[in-house]
Amino acid sequence: MMCDYMRFGGCRVDASPEWLARAKEVVNRFPKFLDEFENLIVENEILIARTQNVGKLSPGLAISAGITGPMLRACGVNYDIRKVDGYGYYPRFKFRIPLGEHGDTYDRLMMRALEMRESIAILNQAFEQIPAGPVMNPKVKIRAFKPPIGEAYGRIEAPKGELGFYLISDGSSNPYRYRVRPPSFINLTILEDLCLGHTVADVMVILGSVDIVMGEVDR
Repeated sequence: MMCDYMRFGGCRVDASPEWLARAKEVVNRFPKFLDEFENLIVENEILIARTQNVGKLSPGLAISAGITGPMLRACGVNYDIRKVDGYGYYPRFKFRIPLGEHGDTYDRLMMRALEMRESIAILNQAFEQIPAGPVMNPKVKIRAFKPPIGEAYGRIEAPKGELGFYLISDGSSNPYRYRVRPPSFINLTILEDLCLGHTVADVMVILGSVDIVMGEVDR
């Protein structure tokens, strides 16, 4: 799915029945791979020794630093924008918010595995609720779109955390100011605190648990 697929007013093209069938097949097969992952990794003594009590993050520090997403929930903080803001179709879906207990590297690893299972549940519900009809509003004209003078901030729950967009409009069709709030950039700022007291070998393990996207970090 490319960056030009989703557009103001809808999507570029409709999903074909063949694509939906293949997507359902992949989703149905995915739990088996998660089971294999958990059998091989979750109870692995070496992994536990390298990740438990390593890179611990307290709820207070996480909140004060603006940490979001799986890193925040690994600390036991029940905060997910899909539930808090209830945007889009998410209020129609039933899914849990997995939470950690210790905020360490192991908990951050487990957050990803548990959230993948919840994503499967969301996708299966979405397959059953896809409405029929057009996928693009023909009346939407991007060049003619002129927001009123003012400012706005919108956000979603991205895989790494809160992905926000800040926009200032001067009334024209071009934004006066546009700023993206990427979760990886914010989450990476806490790396020094996570690494204090640990060995150099632990740094890469901790960094992997932060799970950054370099495109978000590059400013």
